Amino acid sequence: MVLAKVWFLVVWCCVLWGGHQISATNTSCPSAFLNRCSCGMAYSPYDGHRQMKYTVNCTNSGFRTASMLHSLPEETEVFIFTGNTIPTLPINMFNKTLFYNDLDVIDMSNNHIRFIQGKTFHRVYRVKTLILNHNDLDITDKKERPRLFSSFDSLEHLHLTNAFSEKINSSDYLLSLEDIFYESTLDLLKTLHLEQNEIWTIGNNTGVFCQLPKLQDLFLTDNRLRDFDFRIDCLHSLRNINLERNMIARLSDDAMRALDNFNRDNSTVTIRMQQNNFDCDCRSKNFIQWLNTTKVNIEGWSDLKCVDGYPSTNIGKTLSEVQELPCSSHSKLGRMGAVGHGSHPHGYSSSTIGALSFLLVFTTSMLLAVLYFHKEKAKKLFTPYWDFITRKIGYTGLSHDEAPQEVNV
Repeated sequence: MVLAKVWFLVVWCCVLWGGHQISATNTSCPSAFLNRCSCGMAYSPYDGHRQMKYTVNCTNSGFRTASMLHSLPEETEVFIFTGNTIPTLPINMFNKTLFYNDLDVIDMSNNHIRFIQGKTFHRVYRVKTLILNHNDLDITDKKERPRLFSSFDSLEHLHLTNAFSEKINSSDYLLSLEDIFYESTLDLLKTLHLEQNEIWTIGNNTGVFCQLPKLQDLFLTDNRLRDFDFRIDCLHSLRNINLERNMIARLSDDAMRALDNFNRDNSTVTIRMQQNNFDCDCRSKNFIQWLNTTKVNIEGWSDLKCVDGYPSTNIGKTLSEVQELPCSSHSKLGRMGAVGHGSHPHGYSSSTIGALSFLLVFTTSMLLAVLYFHKEKAKKLFTPYWDFITRKIGYTGLSHDEAPQEVNV
């Protein structure tokens, strides 16, 4: 009797546990999926495992073609197709005769995708989350690129982390991305992820995000940005900008002014800038003063640390601790300053310049002395070259009318 009860409890626990798993053991997918995927009800990882949804999961399935997606079940709510090798996504990737009205999430990360045809996605009007992370996208094709997201009328979350080919300069694909946003209907987009894309500047097309009027969260983490150099005055719903782990030494006056103006006209925006290369010398005075006075929410700014600075005692301090920011010939500003304002070119000290001047005079004197004691040899050596140069100058200095004329015999 006791054993029976124990056995019942074990079976019941297994049933309960199985109910919390993706029907991972359920491979009742159409035959075109070659028993490599799981199809069935599962808790969605894209909403914090709160709801069970009909999920088709083809993770690390070894596919090198997307032809099986013509058989994607019409009831699919979450579609996970990651870890495969599909360099080019075909036109009309899903079944053209079915209506995927319940499809909510498409995750096609890490598939080595390089090209997405203009009509790849169709009947995805209800999709709210599209994830294309860790691919090798080339979106610079002028013919196809504008239609890339044109069918995603309900899209709210777009993930493009480490999504683009490293063979193409980020400024080029950002220009293309601006065209794509312009041609698409992404009026409901709330979240845009652009982390890890080797972005050095967005300034070549400062309005790249202006076609996303409902954008709330912009993630630019782990890039190479040196400043906040894009327009946000057009983003009235913007609430969060993540600039962590970039290469920002300080914000420019234009960037600080833009953030202050945006904060006055809208609800406050929160900026995250942890783990940047902050430089605490006299060029950072305006930036540090701004951090102390701005009403923009710079999250955790008092913990931001100086990676470099002058004097060297500033290095390692938090920006809130820095008090001394002198300008000197030894500071980076001094090395870039103009001559005549208390700083020498390139930051050389007076003693260094004096030593270099003495060396130059001494070397010149020695050369003149050698030439004097060997003047006869020098005369014989240089006279032919001097005669040649003077003759050459004499001819090239003649006007066209004075030049020797060719005589016909």
